[in-house]
Amino acid sequence: MDIISEPPPELNSDAHLAAVTYGHPLGEWLGFAWELEGQLVRHWGEQRHYEFNALWVARWQRFPWDRWVDTRIAGGHGLSYATERPPLEPRASREDRDSMRLLTYLMAEMEVTAPGAQHWSGFLRIHHRSGVFGVHSGVRGGSNFVGLGIRYRFPGP
Repeated sequence: MDIISEPPPELNSDAHLAAVTYGHPLGEWLGFAWELEGQLVRHWGEQRHYEFNALWVARWQRFPWDRWVDTRIAGGHGLSYATERPPLEPRASREDRDSMRLLTYLMAEMEVTAPGAQHWSGFLRIHHRSGVFGVHSGVRGGSNFVGLGIRYRFPGP
């Protein structure tokens, strides 16, 4: 899957990202499809670094309108490692320290598949790095990107 994204408007900067991800299904439990996901992210513009993310994903796949538009929503939580301190990651206040390379990663996603498009889908995703209110080395800020992407699901055995 690829994500092309724009910076949050409050940053008013030239910062973009693209990501390639791989998700490995773990099974279903409590109505959710669970998977592990790994991401390779490239930042360009005012931020020029790579980011590596590893996360658990829970995906809800059953909606009453699925016969017309197959819909899935997902949330994920894990860790994010940047190859350098992201210069544009905002802080909670000017007194806070700069961001760190290792932070928490969260994602929220909505995916839709057109009828007959068995393996292809499109999605909208929020890509969020966070210090979790100071848990990571006192970092109280974070960053958000909103991205659009295309996904291909390989056929199972």
